[in-house]
Amino acid sequence: MVMWSLIPEREELRIRMKVSEIMNRNIVTMKPEGTVYEAAKLMKENNIGSIVVMEEGKLRGIVTERDLITRYIAMEDGRRPEEVRISEIMTDDPITIRDNADIDEAARVMIENNIRRLIVVNYDGKVVGIVSSRDILRIAPHIWFLLLQELRIAQSRVKWGLV
Repeated sequence: MVMWSLIPEREELRIRMKVSEIMNRNIVTMKPEGTVYEAAKLMKENNIGSIVVMEEGKLRGIVTERDLITRYIAMEDGRRPEEVRISEIMTDDPITIRDNADIDEAARVMIENNIRRLIVVNYDGKVVGIVSSRDILRIAPHIWFLLLQELRIAQSRVKWGLV
């Protein structure tokens, strides 16, 4: 008797789809001297959860909803959103992924680093898009379950000194 599993076999985990196929190419950017107010307004107007911070064509950081909450709102330093620069709350040197990477690799990077978005770069390191966990879940929802299980197993092996 063969029992069918809801969880795909390890080889089935590998999705032969590239990040470039699912990424959002219409990224919204700001300069580091922009304000928290401007960032929040752009997020609302574009219905997005992050803004890529660029300066002179170079990637400097990313500001996410989480950054706004943890590094501005929760700090309660009394400054107004118009007074706080994005450079003060952004995540410097964000983790990026190549546009030709497989989406399962993007999911693995997100899970291992506890992030929900990856900035996508081409072979020259130029920003060409952004991919979110939601983008990946829409295409291959089983990846998250499998990668989380692998991560839990690896963490327990480290905890118990089995590696």
